[in-house]
Amino acid sequence: MKSHVTTVLVPPLNACRFACSTSCAAPVTVFWLFGVISVAYGLLGGPTSEPGISWATVALGLVMWTIAAVWTLLTMKGVEADRCHDQWSPRDHQVDASPDEPDPLEEIKKAH
Repeated sequence: MKSHVTTVLVPPLNACRFACSTSCAAPVTVFWLFGVISVAYGLLGGPTSEPGISWATVALGLVMWTIAAVWTLLTMKGVEADRCHDQWSPRDHQVDASPDEPDPLEEIKKAH
């Protein structure tokens, strides 16, 4: 429960802590920062300098924040599936290339 609350509030923290091997921490951080800055900027009037709150800018920020949170949750579930090796684990369903198959890069070199 604690990790889900942290994921909703600060997605990059959990992306770094629990899913560091997936290299998604940097893009999640960019989406989350965009969301936080957009919400703050929208509360100050937004790009049109409205006298009140720019609800469109706040909504855009919340959408970006939600994308970062969902991305982190999905990544954490994927990492957990890899650790548990359940029936949906990508590690258990990999198809290895047979040694008889030609190398695709060699085929490209032959064509040129």
